[in-house]
Amino acid sequence: MVGPALLLLGIAGFLYTGYRLRPAYHVYRGDTDDVIAAERADGPVELEGTASEITGTVEAPLTGTPCLVYEYEVEELRSSGKNSSWDTVDSGMGGLPFRLEDRTASVRIEPVGADLALSTSASTRIDGGEREPESIRRFLEHESDLESENTSLDLGVVEFATGNDRKYHERRLDPGEEAYVFGQSRYDVEARETMRDISAIVGDGPDTPAFVVADSCQDGAARLLVRQQLSWLAISAIVFVFGLWMTAAMAF
Repeated sequence: MVGPALLLLGIAGFLYTGYRLRPAYHVYRGDTDDVIAAERADGPVELEGTASEITGTVEAPLTGTPCLVYEYEVEELRSSGKNSSWDTVDSGMGGLPFRLEDRTASVRIEPVGADLALSTSASTRIDGGEREPESIRRFLEHESDLESENTSLDLGVVEFATGNDRKYHERRLDPGEEAYVFGQSRYDVEARETMRDISAIVGDGPDTPAFVVADSCQDGAARLLVRQQLSWLAISAIVFVFGLWMTAAMAF
């Protein structure tokens, strides 16, 4: 019965991956709009332009870099018997409302709840027992529930590192970068703060099938969203093929 169970698990994995790929599908199939058209838009809008701050920036937790939106991921190398794998042990995101401007106008973007498609801005690997950089130590002390892996066992003659290896990844949307947004526009006269601002805010909402913020163009956003799900797709395929093989072997 193991073979059929693995087949069902593989199919479930494919369905889950398909669900996670919905934002990429909506991003890929549409056409971008001029920002000025978002003021009277009926339904979701797709916008490209340059991102800039409105009320300031937020500090990215791993590097301290001022940015508009960020996400981070911490992976830890864990071993079980002869096998080892990199497991995500912490992740998060944050940001502030920012302005998106193209040749026609500018609009306020509220990124809360968005699927982020951001390129990796910083990545640091730290071996177990190694002292973390100051910025990582601040992150561990104030932003995360994780403990430092700078631990060792001193036997007098020799000292062994006991901590696990980690990778710290940070992805950001910085002021002045190209940005893409797929979301719902709602009319708001108070959103106008400059002459180029339209009376609208773009964010999440019940009328948009996806809410995406990316630090690239439309095609780049779709590729990043697909890339994020490749590991799930690969795992589902391996489980399905192995289940198919076991099921066929049981039949003979």
